[in-house]
Amino acid sequence: MTMPPLIRDRHGSVALEFGVVLPLVLMLLVGLMDVGRMMGDQHALDRGVAVAARYAIVNSSTATTNTITAQFSDAVQPLLGSCGTCTVNVTFSPSYQVGGTVTVTASFPWKPTVPTLVLSDVTLTSTITLTVQN
Repeated sequence: MTMPPLIRDRHGSVALEFGVVLPLVLMLLVGLMDVGRMMGDQHALDRGVAVAARYAIVNSSTATTNTITAQFSDAVQPLLGSCGTCTVNVTFSPSYQVGGTVTVTASFPWKPTVPTLVLSDVTLTSTITLTVQN
């Protein structure tokens, strides 16, 4: 029994395979880029919190919530932009005195470039607590 000519014809099979595989590869590539972007944004948030907390412990006699938040904004600006959606909380315990602690917490609502089943909207957070030195 011989196969009909249409079944034996392999012309176009590469184009068909390419068309099936291309969306999967692009989805994987965009997903990897989003994971990298999310990690970079988390790093920026961690750095901003560390810079703000360091400023607070070194300048505790003159630091205010506004100046500490400004230090955070300056630190995250290169990666997160103006970060208008960031939330920053500063808490001194028990007060602005030497030996007390300062806790800086920041959060940032992160959204993937292309919504997928794997990555969805999340809120990135970072917290640091340091002891007041000066």
